[in-house]
Amino acid sequence: MKATERKFEFLTREDPDTGARVTRLTPPDVTCHRNYFYQKCLTNDGSKLMFGGEFGPEPSPNWNLHLLDLPSQTAIQLTEGARENTFGAFMSPDDRFVYFVRGDRNLIRLEIATLKEEVVYVVPEGWVGYGTWVANSACTKMVGIEIAAADWFPLNTWQKFNEMFHKKPLCRLFSVDLEGPRQGQRTVILEQRGWLGHPQYRPFDDNTVAYCHEGPHDLIDARMWFINEDGTNRRCGKAHEAGESCTHEFWVPDGSAMIYVSYRHDSPDRWICSLDPVTLENRVLMTMPQCSHLMSNFDGSLIVGDGCGKASGDSSASNAMLVGDPYLHLFDLKAGTHRPIARHDSGWDVYKDSRQVTHPHPSFTPDGKQVLYSCDAERAQSVEPALYLADL
Repeated sequence: MKATERKFEFLTREDPDTGARVTRLTPPDVTCHRNYFYQKCLTNDGSKLMFGGEFGPEPSPNWNLHLLDLPSQTAIQLTEGARENTFGAFMSPDDRFVYFVRGDRNLIRLEIATLKEEVVYVVPEGWVGYGTWVANSACTKMVGIEIAAADWFPLNTWQKFNEMFHKKPLCRLFSVDLEGPRQGQRTVILEQRGWLGHPQYRPFDDNTVAYCHEGPHDLIDARMWFINEDGTNRRCGKAHEAGESCTHEFWVPDGSAMIYVSYRHDSPDRWICSLDPVTLENRVLMTMPQCSHLMSNFDGSLIVGDGCGKASGDSSASNAMLVGDPYLHLFDLKAGTHRPIARHDSGWDVYKDSRQVTHPHPSFTPDGKQVLYSCDAERAQSVEPALYLADL
């Protein structure tokens, strides 16, 4: 229940391959996961961690938000609603609030100190709030995606993910004010038939919004797009070359560039690439093992990635994740070097109707000394998906 406090017992071990210190943070008998990798989940001093956990009261599968005090190993339950988007949830820059979408309709602002909730925005009738919504750097407004309810269905398998692309749903990219006299007011930036996803304000530049053409990687010919906040100057970030797929783009937190994964279907390699939102210059930064998600430190000099298998060639269920490279990788772009950090050993499975709960989604802690991730590596030992910290 909301406000319930729970004492955890962290378990620390040494990685068998790298010797890195790895700590499991969450209980073995409760399914837990981290939020999406570019959403803030740690307080600025790194002492508290927001995460999704299945402690109830709603029946499984249903995750609620919790805040874990790392020094005391004590967690407090923040929410108790049903169908909360715990993957898209994030903490405000001042550590005071958590924002999340409940039931695909209500954008909630929760004050951490009091657990008081406020509905900041309501998705209109006939529409469904989809995916991960992202705030600007000042956290005064947010961009999101809504899909026409007539075109919507739950995306709890990779086959349904594939079907949504072919349905060409009516989507709209919008912004909503989070405070001031226009709080809760929506402005539609772009509306079109065709699946849109991953809206992101450029850090420290409210005029620039990124979004993607969502769908199976092998069927998308131009994933990354930019548009001005007022709906003008829509531009393609990169037209894919023959046989190329681009995935999991994110802004370097200082706003200097967008970084993404590029791979070719006839090559065993993947590439870390950058994209300038103004000049649209694309650059290959480094060759890497097959990683799915990447995230950088503040200035983009270091990147962490989660190793995976070769992209699925199954056209009936494109984007299904395959087991392959089992490591978390650290890339130093200034030195041009890379090394494995520790094994994540994710099975990449769809679990409890979720395509995401077993994904590592790694990112750096605020001090840059550890990497946070989640995975299901210990399920063979009857341990539910959990959150981990690996020391660098």
